[in-house]
Amino acid sequence: METGIKGKIAVVTGSGRGIGRAIALALAREGADVAVNCVSNRESAEKTAKEIRALGRRSMVVVASVANELEVNKMMQQIVKEWETIDILVNNAGIPHVALVEDMEKSDWNRLFDVIAGGTFNCSKAVIPVMKERGGKIINTGSVAGERTTQNSSADYVAAKAAVIGFTRQLAYELGPFKINVNAVSPWTVLTPLSMSQVDPEELEKIKKGIPLGDYPTPEDVADAVVFLASDRARMITGSSIILDGGMCLPVGSRTWEDYFRSHKEAVKKKTK
Repeated sequence: METGIKGKIAVVTGSGRGIGRAIALALAREGADVAVNCVSNRESAEKTAKEIRALGRRSMVVVASVANELEVNKMMQQIVKEWETIDILVNNAGIPHVALVEDMEKSDWNRLFDVIAGGTFNCSKAVIPVMKERGGKIINTGSVAGERTTQNSSADYVAAKAAVIGFTRQLAYELGPFKINVNAVSPWTVLTPLSMSQVDPEELEKIKKGIPLGDYPTPEDVADAVVFLASDRARMITGSSIILDGGMCLPVGSRTWEDYFRSHKEAVKKKTK
């Protein structure tokens, strides 16, 4: 069955590696041309673009900080100039942070919000005029943390992801009349090199035993959900957030409050060394 993605123009922010890379490649396999966005690691972004071209699709690398409105506008204008339109936007760029609120600096809070919530706003606003012409798909990377709470990150991350999910619902309401679907994919802990560097490997294995489906989500699992939301099969889905957690949020978590508090204090000690 055709997904309706073939021949579409997609932009995936933060797609040089990890979840973003998996999403970009998955969309390319479905026939989309993909603009790969990065803010600093151009080498990784170029590698992703090369893999996309190897699949027979067009790709370009666009360096821009999603937290900077002017850079975002310039990025979207460049893509439209070269490829004429934008059909799919995946707001994936983000940064991690681990700290208790009492140890958190306001600058850390602002920086994370600027990238996660601000970046989603900047990129979405920038594509609205072009998508209004013939419809489109906006897919935001949320998080189980934004739906509930987290034991692996921080309050600023939870708040920013909650903002993304709330923004998703309201934007879907605003853009529905223009045939623009706006949805989110909210994974639990996804095993990437970056996420694994934030959590003790032994603790990852300990938590894994409490996951009903017996495993963590992978970047490819997230990419599959994004592809579905970008496809014609999801034409009547908007304002929703798909949770990918292997059922982890169904029971009471296996990690104690003491474990949470200790791990965050240890993270602060490492940061200050």
